[in-house]
Amino acid sequence: MKEGISTPLLTPLYPGPPYHYVDAKVFLALFNPTEESIKSLLPAPLRPSQMPLAGLLFAEQPCKEAGTFMESGMLVQCLFDNPETKEEEVGVYFCYNYVDTDVAQAAGREIWGYPRKRAEISLDWKKDTLIATTKRSGTTILKATCRFDEDGEWIDSGPNINIKMIPSVTGKGYDLAAITAAYLKYDIKKGRSGEVEVEIQNGPHDDFSKVSIESNMIGLYFDCDILVPPGKIVGTVKL
Repeated sequence: MKEGISTPLLTPLYPGPPYHYVDAKVFLALFNPTEESIKSLLPAPLRPSQMPLAGLLFAEQPCKEAGTFMESGMLVQCLFDNPETKEEEVGVYFCYNYVDTDVAQAAGREIWGYPRKRAEISLDWKKDTLIATTKRSGTTILKATCRFDEDGEWIDSGPNINIKMIPSVTGKGYDLAAITAAYLKYDIKKGRSGEVEVEIQNGPHDDFSKVSIESNMIGLYFDCDILVPPGKIVGTVKL
């Protein structure tokens, strides 16, 4: 790893992008939030899409550059304005994101702006049923259960959208508050689907009070390769 790629300068914690995930295992538990919930989860100028759609993500990510790590989080479908094309696009905003290694946490936050915290994340198969959990401070904050009985097809949901926010060293305001977009590329090898049940619970340091589930939708599981490229700045937020 080259000096100066990331801090510490002499022994960088992670390399620069792109990142390559080989034989990743991705579980998406999709649900319909209420319209009010979607609005409260999306910071302006991000805005809701026509259909309120969100999901929990649980994944095992064997990354060539950052090492294998477990990941989970909550994604919300959103609309944003692409300054390059001058057009409105659909993306998925990460309002919560968890990983279990320091490299994945730092790289995700510092490069793309993923709002990563450390957590215990598991994917537990019981025959055709998958139980995925995220635990922090002794509390299971995210859980999804799905019995897979059909093939599943990948749905292109647009780029990953994040708020890359760096508080000012002065203690006042922010040195950076940018909206980033990363256009991931997926090579899907196998997909499965089934009925899903989603459970969300507040923890001592994790507040999900703005999340209100109207109905569960579908569970999707994929074996795939993923390319995470350098991102783009597509806007700013006022915090």
